[in-house]
Amino acid sequence: MLESVAIVLAGMLTSGKAMAMFDAVRKGKKGNIRALIEELKNNSRLCFRVVNDGVDHRVVISKFSTSEYDRLNKSGFNFNALKRAKIPAFEGIQETDLASWPGKSTEELIENIYDKIKDLKSRDQFKPDGRLNRRRLINIHKRILLLLRHVRPR
Repeated sequence: MLESVAIVLAGMLTSGKAMAMFDAVRKGKKGNIRALIEELKNNSRLCFRVVNDGVDHRVVISKFSTSEYDRLNKSGFNFNALKRAKIPAFEGIQETDLASWPGKSTEELIENIYDKIKDLKSRDQFKPDGRLNRRRLINIHKRILLLLRHVRPR
C-alpha cells in the first residue's frame, strides 16, 4: 500500500513515528496552525488504523474530521502559513503516485487532502461497501504523510 512511496516518506511508515513528527511540527505553533496540525494528526491516526492495524475502512471513514479546516477556510486562512515553501522533489517521488506534487504549494496539498476526505465521506455515505473507498483512504494517507514530510522541522 504505502510501499510505493516508502522512499519519499522515509521514516514515517509507522504510526508512532508519524505521530511524533506531528508533535514536532506542532511544537512552537500557536492557534490556528496548531489546531489544523492536530486535526491532520487525528485523521492520519485513523488511516494508520486501516493501513497497519487492519481495521475495516468502513468503520473509519465517518470518523474523519474536517471541522478545523472548514473553520479556517471559511475565515480566509492562508494555509501556506504552515510552510511557505513549495513542495520539493523528494528523492524517489517521480516514481510514485505523488509525482505531481513537487512545485505545488502547501495550501494546494492541504486543500486537496480535505477535498478528498470530504469526497470519501460522501461516497461512503451513499455507497459504503466499495473496495474503492479503501484505496481512496490510502491515497489520502499518502498525501497527509507527504504534507508531514514537507512541513516537518529539519
